Order: sequence, then C-alpha cells, then structure tokens
Amino acid sequence: MARVDTLLISAAPGEMRLALLAEGRAVEFRVDRGAAAPGDILLGRVLSVQRPLNAAFVEIGQPLPAFLPQPAGLTEGGRVLVQVTAAARGEKGAEVTAAPSLQGGLLAYTPSRAGLNLSRRIWDEKERARLAALLKGQLQPGEGVVVRTQAEGASEQTLLAELEHLRDDWQALEAQAAAVTPPAVLRAPSPLARLLAEHGTVRRVVTDDAATLAAVKAEFPAAELLPPRGGDLFEQFHCADDWDRALSPRLALPGGGALLFGTAAGITVIDIDSGRGSPAEANLAAVAEIARQLRLRGLSGHVLVDVIPMRERSALARVAEALKQAVANDPTPTHVVGTTPLGMIELTRERRGPSLAEMLLTDAAPQPSADGLALDGLRRLLREAEAGPGRRLALAAPAALLEALRRYPAALAETERRLGHPLTLIADTGLDHCEAREETP
Repeated sequence: MARVDTLLISAAPGEMRLALLAEGRAVEFRVDRGAAAPGDILLGRVLSVQRPLNAAFVEIGQPLPAFLPQPAGLTEGGRVLVQVTAAARGEKGAEVTAAPSLQGGLLAYTPSRAGLNLSRRIWDEKERARLAALLKGQLQPGEGVVVRTQAEGASEQTLLAELEHLRDDWQALEAQAAAVTPPAVLRAPSPLARLLAEHGTVRRVVTDDAATLAAVKAEFPAAELLPPRGGDLFEQFHCADDWDRALSPRLALPGGGALLFGTAAGITVIDIDSGRGSPAEANLAAVAEIARQLRLRGLSGHVLVDVIPMRERSALARVAEALKQAVANDPTPTHVVGTTPLGMIELTRERRGPSLAEMLLTDAAPQPSADGLALDGLRRLLREAEAGPGRRLALAAPAALLEALRRYPAALAETERRLGHPLTLIADTGLDHCEAREETP
C-alpha cells in the first residue's frame, strides 16, 4: 500500500472533511464535527451511577453523556478525569475510562494502573530483560508503563527522559483539572495532529478555507490554501467521485461485478456480486477493492464478506488469505479471522469512530442525514457568498434541517462572522435541502 503523502482539508462551519491521498489516489476519508475522539482527556461530572450495570454516565460536554464502566468510588455530582476509548455512535454516547494513559514515542504511561508491560512484538529475550530491569526500578507506587515496540534498542538515557516527561505531563494535566469546572476538555489533539501522529510525515497539506489555514500552519507550516475553482477541493484533486462511491451501497467493479454493502446490528456485510469470469477469479479480483473500501468508508467492528460460492473449500481459503494480505498495511488494526461454515470470510477492524455513512447518511436508507444536509447548506452558502461579494444572503430550508442547524450554534455563529451580518433562516416546506437566497430589502 502506497504511503500517504497528501492531506486535503475541506472546512466549513461545524464540519471538517478530510481526505488522505497516496500517489494521487484517495485512501481514507474522515468527517470531524468536533466530537470527543479516542485518546481525548476530559474532566467530567458524574450524572448517575448505575449499580446493576457497574457503570456510570458522565457529562463530558457532548450532546450525549459518556458511558464509564467500573466507576469504583464515584458518586453522583462528583468530578472525574476520564479518557475517551470509543467515540459516540448514533444514539450511544462516547465510552470513557477513569484510568487514562499518556502516549509517548517509546512508552505509554499509566498513572493509575500499576505495573510494567512490554510489547509482545519485542521478541529478543535479552532485550526484554534489559528493558524490564531498567524501568521496573524507576516506577513510583501506583504508576505503570507499557513499553512500546519502538523502545527496542533505545538507550537508558532516552527511555528515562521520556518517562520523566510523561510523568511531568500528567502532573500538569492534574493541575489543569483542579483549576477548571467540569465538563471541560483538558487534552484534545486537532484532526491534523491525530493524522500526523498516525501516518508520520505528510508531504503536503491543502485546505480550501482561509480560517482553517491559520490554525493548520501552527502544526504544518507548509500548508497551502487552494480556494475552489468551479467546484470543491475534492473535485480539484479528483477524489470527489471516490467520496460519492464510498457512500453508495453498491460499488461497480471492473469486469461487470459489484460489491454490495449492508449494515445491521453492528455487523457489516459485503456481498461480492458475480461478473464475467469464474467465481474464483471474481472473488480474488474483488479483494483489493474490499480492503480499500474498508478504509475509505471507515468500516469497523465485525465484518462478513459473502463471496461467490466456489466448489472447492481450498479456493475459499485462498481468497481469505488474499484478503489477509490486502489488509495487512491498514493503519487501523484489521484481522481476517477465518471462514464460516456457510462459506463467508469473517474479519474484524478496530473501531475508532463512526463510519462515513454513520456521519453522513440516515440509518433508515442510504440518503443524506439532516445534520449532513444542514451543515452542507452552510458550506454552500459561504461558497456562494464568496463568489458574489456584496450580496446579503439568507438560508432557506425545510423545518427539519433548520432544527438540525440549531444544534450547531457555534457553526451558525462562525457563518455569521464570515458573512459579516446575521444569518436569516427561512422555513420553506417546498424544499428538501438548504438553499441560499438573496435577501430582499
């Protein structure tokens, strides 16, 4: 799999759309609306403790309360420092832990989970013994460390310096938490910072929004501003069609076949529809695109691939092995578990947040969600305002979309700031989308 070299950021009030490109081709899409993401550290307030569930619900400043398993010693109304382990999805709030960890390049620091653990990928027994002996005596009561694979061969000075840095960082977080009122965000990297941490060096970052450029330059000084020319940023980089295809339940394949995508009760099923050629050829030809779509669509959890039936069981094993090789370089841990008795390939992909479809489509049918249409309306309104300076524009939409917009007060405020005047919202039952209109005197 080619290395990510370009990041596109298409920004608008309330929403940021990101595309990662490798050698000019889209490999991953993301949508960011400012929701709490895995790794964020927050100061929360306990709303309720559910003894039968051995869990608590915690207010963290998001639309839905977070779910905290094993809330030992917590009481309603109390403060609790938590870290997000799973992003909110649908009607479920984020999941959090009261035992945060801080990630370093070589170590992960666990201030409230005592013990020393080493990555299983450090194979050399002498190196494991060296690392264990070095760090075990450095841990203070109650704290712990996970030694990452990257620590193999690192010097004593480097490892101890990182441990001390993480320890100081944690103390600073505790001091910050003591000085604020919950709910409050203590540590939440930007979308760009998350991507750079995952993918390392990215050669080029391009955005279509001047306000976003100023923020991005602090983390990526060479970032560029490329205002849309007759279309949006994704169209200019030839990945708009990939975006649309990643939201479609049916994806045509070369040779006449297709992939059909369906989700129910947390399970995604990918059906390989036959085209020309033998079933074995069609199944193998679909493997690379399945691996690509898993990443583009942000699919996660339990995935079943329904292959075209083949006479020999060994042929199914070959397809499963080919899929295993195809997903090997996915930066999100993905594991082909094996095949089922009914001839399906079973795999899992680590859940790191909502899929593209969960962010942009309704659950009932593959059509744009109210939130997606509403925020897209602001995006189009600002684009039209930039194309015709001096006009005073209003936004017309059906009541459901106006209601969705009001759930994003910060996005409305940012839109008004960019327009330079209050935004008039017009309810129009004859529309099924948002429409920019010139205000009449």
